[in-house]
Amino acid sequence: MGQSWRVAETPGCVQGCNGPCPSCSFFQKIWYKNDRYCGLLKDDHGPLSSCFSKVDPTEFYQSCMNDVCLNKGEGRAQCSVLAAYVALCQKNGVQVSEWRSRSFCDKQCPANSQYSLCASGCPATCGNLSPPVGCDTSCQESCVCDKGFILSGNKCVPFNKCGCMFNGMYYYLGQTFSPNATCDVECKCTDDGRVLCSKLSCAAHEKCEIRNGVRGCYPFGNGICSIYGDPHYNTFDNTTYDFQGTCTYVAAKACHIEGTHLTPFTVVVENERWYPQSSQNVSVAKLVALEVYGNTLILRRNQIGLIMVNGILANLPMKLNNGSFPVVEAYQDGIFYVIKTDFGLTIKYDLVYHVIITVPSNYEGKTCGLCGNFNYKANDDFQLPDGKTAKDLLTFGLAWKVSVSGVVCDDGCSGDICPNCDEDKKGQLQEQCETLRNPNGPFAKCHNLINPNSYFRDCVYDTCMSDRDHKMLCHSIAAYVADCQNIGTEIKNWRTPTFCRKYLGDS
Repeated sequence: MGQSWRVAETPGCVQGCNGPCPSCSFFQKIWYKNDRYCGLLKDDHGPLSSCFSKVDPTEFYQSCMNDVCLNKGEGRAQCSVLAAYVALCQKNGVQVSEWRSRSFCDKQCPANSQYSLCASGCPATCGNLSPPVGCDTSCQESCVCDKGFILSGNKCVPFNKCGCMFNGMYYYLGQTFSPNATCDVECKCTDDGRVLCSKLSCAAHEKCEIRNGVRGCYPFGNGICSIYGDPHYNTFDNTTYDFQGTCTYVAAKACHIEGTHLTPFTVVVENERWYPQSSQNVSVAKLVALEVYGNTLILRRNQIGLIMVNGILANLPMKLNNGSFPVVEAYQDGIFYVIKTDFGLTIKYDLVYHVIITVPSNYEGKTCGLCGNFNYKANDDFQLPDGKTAKDLLTFGLAWKVSVSGVVCDDGCSGDICPNCDEDKKGQLQEQCETLRNPNGPFAKCHNLINPNSYFRDCVYDTCMSDRDHKMLCHSIAAYVADCQNIGTEIKNWRTPTFCRKYLGDS
């Protein structure tokens, strides 16, 4: 039944258990009945016992045991079930005792706040010091702001760091907005709590609308640059080419934005040899870096669950805020790690093979780098930093190289000096990669939107250069899948138990 309600195929998702789901042994069940796991839901003298007569804990206990068994006793599966039971008890007016501790289901609270078993459901905020009429103020578990701090959005800030009230609406410090339906005025909540307004007109490829509760000029549409494999580039203007240097390069950068309200940014990609000991001039992405708002964020190959922010490793997900307003966030979405900005720039990296850069449409003609100039003209993408057109791809690539002190790299290959695939190997690999072009295959719906021919050629070449590595074949096909899904095309399930099977934890 569950599968019948699936909305779409999502990279990295699983369909549940193949065969019988994992279960606990007799001795494990006995162990998980203690108070370190699910026992509090059966303990007649425990901190939750005052609720047993009001809310039957039986179903919660069974769910807790099931979740703990599936996780083999690891993690905090029991904490979620216990918290759900406590919430239902409090909703029914039952006061339970403290059940969390530092060593058991401890509650992590944001900066300048602390855990409370019985907090108000309607806390004071910068925008509303008293609870709204009809708000449920009943007791509930929550994090409450420390003394001298107050909620601004989902963060606790000092009282003097509250944002601005304007026409009955609350705005964070640093937030911009339009106060009327025509967006002919733009206002900003300044750091000293004042609202400053100036005339505005929406630029080309922008429209006046409300997003996330804030009215403003927002772009519609976008440009997508895809970098995958032994770097194959598909630019914002859909030009396809190969460039195999192993240095650091500007993939996309905001250019010629003087006099606009566009935000400056630079996306840098560092490549490395496919195999460190290989003499072949072929390479793949090693890291992706974004410079924006004075910050540098780096996703590095095989650095699972982490992102480097201004030289410091941080766990995902994470957010960078301007005051209380998030301007950059990073998180995992399926097989991709994602960096997303408040102005619509998105970077996806699978930490192995594939980078996707998406820019909003108001950057039309305002980008430069290896991803092109985004002017909807495919014949002038190879522009140098001075605006002139490069004579060849190698010159174009070298022009966007970033010098990094102490790093030894080479400029890749061009034309006839690039390695070629043996004809015998090529014939065998073409059969395996042909699934990309099969008109009756799982990717047929995408063929009219993204031509699969270049992906087919790249699949054959990359798999050949990796000495027919099956994982490289799968990465090549997955690159086409990701680009199709990125524009909203539904792809049928193409992995099977014997072909490119995906396991949890696979890179």
